[in-house]
Amino acid sequence: MRRVGLLLLGLIAAVSTALAVMPSRAPRGDSELSAGRPTVTTTTLGTTASQAPAGSVPASPPTSIQGQPEAVATVSEPALLPPKESTPPPPPPPAPGPTVASTSTSTSEVRRPAGGAPSAPVTEPPPAKPEPPAPDPGPPAPDPAPPAVPFAATVSFVSQDDLGASWREGCPVGPRELRRVTASHWGFDGAVRTGQVVVHADQADAITRVLHRLYDIRFPIERMEPIDAFGGSDDASMEANNTSAFNCRAITGGSSWSEHSYGRAIDVNPVQNPYVKGSTVAPEAGREYLVRGSPRPGMIQAGDAVVSAFRGQGYVWGGSWQSSKDYQHFSTTGR
Repeated sequence: MRRVGLLLLGLIAAVSTALAVMPSRAPRGDSELSAGRPTVTTTTLGTTASQAPAGSVPASPPTSIQGQPEAVATVSEPALLPPKESTPPPPPPPAPGPTVASTSTSTSEVRRPAGGAPSAPVTEPPPAKPEPPAPDPGPPAPDPAPPAVPFAATVSFVSQDDLGASWREGCPVGPRELRRVTASHWGFDGAVRTGQVVVHADQADAITRVLHRLYDIRFPIERMEPIDAFGGSDDASMEANNTSAFNCRAITGGSSWSEHSYGRAIDVNPVQNPYVKGSTVAPEAGREYLVRGSPRPGMIQAGDAVVSAFRGQGYVWGGSWQSSKDYQHFSTTGR
């Protein structure tokens, strides 16, 4: 019984202590949160050791029974601490989504997911410069001139009657060894003409090729007729500025047969290309062309296309002679 009574007295003392502490606490806001754990106060009859938080009111010591100290365990409420500021938790990172490219006229910027490392912008090449406008071609070019009449040539046999005064008995070659070449040539007036020359049969093709070349370069020939048209006179043919080949005659100033007697020589434009020996000029009209430095239509000069055309067929130009100059003359033997 005695022990039960002591326990009741201790319980009463603890309740009294709790009631004494509660009114002395400063009121707290509703938002305060208590922290810590309960403080245990040990009360001894005669002496009370309290481990209470600072600022609390100590409980009155309990009354001992029969002067004997008894240890009573009292429980105090946990001390209320100042509330801590609540920090909201950081929002969770959004789930990574697909990368979206934003394009502009010159660069493409790639969006990155939140929290990721920045991506370097991707630079597109600058747009190509526009092509400059094409220059104005101007008015359309006129239609080209119609082509010239094509060169034409034929080779035919000749008879004694065809040769007329240019041949006689005793000539070094007979009519059967000669051929007539009929070919196109340019006149000094720029018109296409047709002429004829009589040559040796073995020179017909060569002379045809030469005349074709002269036609291609538009070299003008005043006229081209067999010398029979001038009665077989070499002087008359030269005065008429006639281009001729076969003529059974002696060399100029001599008695031996000329290369013309064999049909292996030809004279071209005698007026523009005269024979010159000392003071002798033939034809006389050729004196106007003694100065050879300035080329004029129909003239033949060293190294020109006419000389080259004949040389290509095995002919030698009389303008290269030393003792005399026969600018009109070409022959296979150089005489």
